[in-house]
Amino acid sequence: MDFLPIRSNGQKVYAGFWKRFCAGFADAFIILPLAFLFVWLEGFDRTLAIAITIPSSILFAMYNVYFNARFGGTPGKLAVGIRITKPDGSRIDWSEAWKRSAVDLVFAIIVLFVEVWGLTQVDPGRYASLGWIERTQLVNEHAPAWYGSISVLQQIWIWSEVVVLLFNKRKRAIHDFIAGTVVIKKEFAEQESGHVRK
Repeated sequence: MDFLPIRSNGQKVYAGFWKRFCAGFADAFIILPLAFLFVWLEGFDRTLAIAITIPSSILFAMYNVYFNARFGGTPGKLAVGIRITKPDGSRIDWSEAWKRSAVDLVFAIIVLFVEVWGLTQVDPGRYASLGWIERTQLVNEHAPAWYGSISVLQQIWIWSEVVVLLFNKRKRAIHDFIAGTVVIKKEFAEQESGHVRK
């Protein structure tokens, strides 16, 4: 597997923690209005909440997969000038995009299952009378006993991603190793592919 150099013309090729952090922040800013809309709609009725939870969870889970496969990065990554590529700087495809998000998708499916299960267990009248925080607490009260372990595993996964990214020279997170990808500055992806991505 051929990798791009660590530096080219005196510039770092690989996107570090802060570039990726800013990209994540930009993506959160894009997603937040839609998330608020779904939370607001879920407050009207328990049945509506169940109906909204499934497609909204799928939509949010597919955000990274779709944009990474189609454009080489999410809108946040593209906005800060970084791209996801193969190690040689060539474009990734759907296979890499799915692999890159595989662990997050597993966690998303488990969280969706637990949330739908919790919603089916709560009293509809009580649910509709509560505010957002109280509704969330009520649903969480009905989570299976093993769900606490899943939350711990998810936190371990997130922090492991950060640690691995910080301590390797190509700034690859665990999901990059799983998918065989790197995150580089946009100009190096364009140089390697020979054209500007559309």
